[in-house]
Amino acid sequence: MLKSPYDWDDIRVFLAVYETGSFSGAARDLGLSQPTVGRRIKSLEEALNNRLFERLSEGLSPTESGVMLASKAFPMAEAAEDLNRQSALLSAETVGTVRVSMNEQAGMLLSGHIAKIRAALPGIELELITTHLEASLSRREADLLIRFCKPKQGNLYGQKLTEMPFAVFSSIEGTVPAVKHEEELGAWLWKKDHPWIGWDEEHSYQPDAAWMKATLKSVTPAIRISHAMMMQTLLQKNLGIGLLPSAAGDADPQLKRLTPDIPGLLNNLYLIVHGDLRFVPAIRSVMGEMLNVLAKTTS
Repeated sequence: MLKSPYDWDDIRVFLAVYETGSFSGAARDLGLSQPTVGRRIKSLEEALNNRLFERLSEGLSPTESGVMLASKAFPMAEAAEDLNRQSALLSAETVGTVRVSMNEQAGMLLSGHIAKIRAALPGIELELITTHLEASLSRREADLLIRFCKPKQGNLYGQKLTEMPFAVFSSIEGTVPAVKHEEELGAWLWKKDHPWIGWDEEHSYQPDAAWMKATLKSVTPAIRISHAMMMQTLLQKNLGIGLLPSAAGDADPQLKRLTPDIPGLLNNLYLIVHGDLRFVPAIRSVMGEMLNVLAKTTS
């Protein structure tokens, strides 16, 4: 067998630079340092005896050699990803690590059920990733996704996990009075002296942020946040009132509920898996247990 003149890891770095157009972007995507990315590209150029990128003022531009290498390397990378996914099917044991990527609100909800899932699946190590970013199932950046919307990509399968209503909460030491009667909710929400905590503009796509922007148009939050778990922390510290997933707020002994579930602010959570991975024993077991424990919260 002929020995390859280059390291496959160098090719992975090359493809990341090719896609992002910079060493810094590739470093960010791969979790490497920028100097490491630079050294990898230099090593590959020396092995191939060809310059792969031209350094321009607006960034890196691939040379003809770089374009040719990319045309050959991208199919190789896709084949490697497919092999990586398919190899998981070779194990018939319910053991190993299952990576679950979710938005923060889902993380707040799921955290109350992790003990039950772990007790049911002691041979599985759970890796829980809370992020705004969409992890790639095809690249095995995660095995499962939990999101507010159904998958639109081909070969991804989504199943409704649970419903997520929201309510307004404050610290148990807060002085804002709770809604006494449901018919008073509208007038209560429109009170301008409530010390609201809301999302910043960059995260206005979050379902609770979108609802506040559409419904409480005259309300200006006293504090804006970029992470749902920061909302919970600020509420605990009695710095205002804010929206939380009802199950997460009700389970927090440092918080008190101020409203019933907000009408019109009910979101479905979906559990999403790649088609090549849905029959992997460990992943299928985690999916089943999540569906089991969360279904009971809405039944």
